[in-house]
Formats: sequence, C-alpha cells, structure tokens
Amino acid sequence: MTNWKSLILLLAGIGIIALLIHLAGMERVFDLLSEADFKFVAAAVGCQVMALLLWSWRWKILLHPFHVAPLRRCLSGILIGTFFNNITPIAKAGGEPFRAYYLGEKEEVRFEDTFATVAMDRIMESLPFLIVFVGSVVYVTFHHGTSGEMIIVVGFALFLNILLLAGVLYLSYNLGAAKRLIFMFFGLVGRFSNRLEKYESAVEEAVERYHGAIKMLFSHQTRLFASFCISSVFWLLLILRNYLVVLALGYEVEFSVIVVIQTVSTLVGIIPILPGGLGSTDGIMIFLYLSFGFPAAAAVSASLLDRFISYWMVTTLGAVVVIAERNLLRGQDSSSG
Repeated sequence: MTNWKSLILLLAGIGIIALLIHLAGMERVFDLLSEADFKFVAAAVGCQVMALLLWSWRWKILLHPFHVAPLRRCLSGILIGTFFNNITPIAKAGGEPFRAYYLGEKEEVRFEDTFATVAMDRIMESLPFLIVFVGSVVYVTFHHGTSGEMIIVVGFALFLNILLLAGVLYLSYNLGAAKRLIFMFFGLVGRFSNRLEKYESAVEEAVERYHGAIKMLFSHQTRLFASFCISSVFWLLLILRNYLVVLALGYEVEFSVIVVIQTVSTLVGIIPILPGGLGSTDGIMIFLYLSFGFPAAAAVSASLLDRFISYWMVTTLGAVVVIAERNLLRGQDSSSG
C-alpha cells in the first residue's frame, strides 16, 4: 500500500509539472531547453557533483569520533538516503534511517551512533542555510520589493522549518523529552496493539545510546565548526548551480535573486506534501522566477533544467546504488565488504 501511495504521489507531482509546461507553452519551453548553452549546463552539473562530495566529506567528519569511514562509503550512503528522500513525502527525512543503517552495516558501527551523525549532519546543514536565507530575503526585499503572496509563502516555510530544526535540537539534547515522545507513541499504538510492548526496553536503551552519541558530537566543537564551514560552501554550490542554469538559458539576473529562489524553493520542498517536493518545489520556483520578471516559458525552463540536475539526476544515481545494495537494505546481507 505504501509503495502504491508513493507511486500515486510521484505521478501527481509529474502531472503538476506537465500542467505547468502546458500553461507556459510546451513548444517555447522545449525550444529554450534545446538552445541551452552546454558549457553552463555542464558547469551546473559539476556544481551538483561537487556539492555531493562536500556533503559526503561533512558526514565523514561527523562520523570520525565513532569510525573512520571511507569517503566513497559516505557518498553511497548519501545517495541511498537522497533516493528514499526523493520518493517519500516525509520532509526530506524518509531516507535518513536508510543511510544510517547502510553505513552501520557496511562499517560495523552501531545504528544509534550513525543515526546521531545523520541528525547532526542535518543540523549543520540547516544553520548556514537559514542564515543565507534570511540575509538574502532582507536584501532583496529592500532592493526589489516583494509581493504579499511571496511574503506569505516565505513566512510560512521559514516558520515551519525553524520549528522542525528546533524540535530536532530539543529532542536530540533533552533525553527526558525524547523518552516522553517515544513512550507517548507507544501509548497511542498500545491502544490498538500490544505487540510493541516487548520492544519498549530495547527502544529506551537505543534512545539513551543515541542521546549519548549526540552529546559526544556536541563536544567536538572543531568538527562542528568544520561541518558548518563545509555546509556554507555546499549551499553556495547549489545556489551557483541554479545561477548557471539561468545563464545557460541566456538570461541575466542578480545573484541575490537566485539566492532567494533557491533557498525559498528548498524550504518549501522540505514541507511534506509530495515526494522530494516534486511539483511543489517546481511550482514555487516558477512562481518566484515570475515574481522577478521572468517570462513564463523561461521560468518553467529554468525550473525544469535545475530540477533535472538536482532531483532526477541525483535520484537516478541513488537508484543505482540502492539496486546494487538491495540485499543489504533488505537485511539479507550484513557483510562489511
């Protein structure tokens, strides 16, 4: 049932994109894409690849207190996690347990430790992103002005993401709160089934191990600072990718405008509506391009090209790794080779 639900949501996202292409004029959109400057497109792809490598390096740094993992193994875990994030509408978190499990099995590290590094990785990714986002929105508001609709979209997305980040930080550092949440879950499920009762002590122990791992990571301030710096460059590369896509289509625009488009669309994509923000992220990107004066066909073309690189290309790479590691992910192979 879950697979059917994911497939239906994916098809819904694709349907939204098809509708946007139709409304903008299919022939004009395809003309723009076919005339795109290959040099800029290749540079945009290069930015995405470098961003993935930086992300893997950041995770490797956070993993170091528990285990020295090879960069290629971290990259495989990132691609596996991204694949499942992009096919499940769970606020870009559906794949995180998969990458934690994968690396734990491959490198023989406790799941609680690898999952703690995944949580910290997301925290380190979010902090510079929010700083860049707020700064760019303030700058563009004073220099270009913003519509009431954009203010509503930006405000809602920012509020929800800060709430999510604060929740992760609070539950990661407050053992009592994490246990209360877990036991609340057991209490709710226990009304319908008593099958989870036998796992309560094991889950409580796992939460305590996870909490201990998070505290250890917080004590490694040099590694956290390095992760923060890497995250800053990571976001710069993603924004530059979007900028290069616009240049490839033959349009000139201020870099600050692209910062707003990239960060706001990313914020909206985190909201659990459609898998990987498919359709919703594309739609908000097009809305933002239009808000900054792009013609409809150019707005749709820029969104399609950027999402082809950031969503479809990365999801395909992730699918290749998932297929290669399918036995391990199914729990049928725990070898470390």
